[in-house]
Amino acid sequence: MLSQSPLHEVVPFRIAASTVGPHGYLTLPHLIRMLQEAAMRNTVRLGISSPELVKRYNLSWVLRRQRISCRAWPRMGDEVSVITAPSGFERGLLTYRDFHLRDANGENLLSASSEWLLMDMKSRRLKPIPPSIALLKRDLAPAAAHLEKPSGKISAPTPPLTSRASEVAFYQLDFNDHLTNPVFPELMLEPLGHAFLSHNLPVEVDLMFYLEARHGQTITATTGQPTDGNPVRHALKRDNELLAAMETSWRPIKTV
Repeated sequence: MLSQSPLHEVVPFRIAASTVGPHGYLTLPHLIRMLQEAAMRNTVRLGISSPELVKRYNLSWVLRRQRISCRAWPRMGDEVSVITAPSGFERGLLTYRDFHLRDANGENLLSASSEWLLMDMKSRRLKPIPPSIALLKRDLAPAAAHLEKPSGKISAPTPPLTSRASEVAFYQLDFNDHLTNPVFPELMLEPLGHAFLSHNLPVEVDLMFYLEARHGQTITATTGQPTDGNPVRHALKRDNELLAAMETSWRPIKTV
């Protein structure tokens, strides 16, 4: 359990009306926002939050990959909590973080593993993790408590089924002044259309970020064909540059 580590954080949430879709369930983009809020609160307590690292080193955390496995999705008004903690370091550049979303009875609804890097705010280049942060590995939970680390690459859909272009807007930016992470899947899911998204829920999501997108840039989301038993591939591009790729698996929403 992550709670075996003094680095862990438990953050309570109530599923707000503004975070659910037409199907009445928490949406994937708002789930990612919730997980990032829990991560921020944890890093603030540990003294390694992005605002603090910008002041000390001009560095900020950026998400490289997130893999989510969903058993059940909460609905509007549900009381839930996120438990999160760092779960590993690699090559002096990469750190891992695990998340578990639990219902009011402590039952696990979904779990997510993630990879994070540090970006220099001036050069926009990746930088090594400072030794003072790497020392946190002494207090990690036992390896058996950690989720499996994401591996392999995610390919863009070939050929794409549908695509949709948009321009990066000001209110889609985060404090790093680039397109915020939850908007990537929000844009990449949109080509699936209202009918599909209203009647299906994700069960597996694997999302990888390659490049940042900045204000005013034109970006295009593409998606492949949803087929029974096969993951759907998604991509977000700027011209011919791949900004992010994603694979999703879905289940139909059961009608009551």
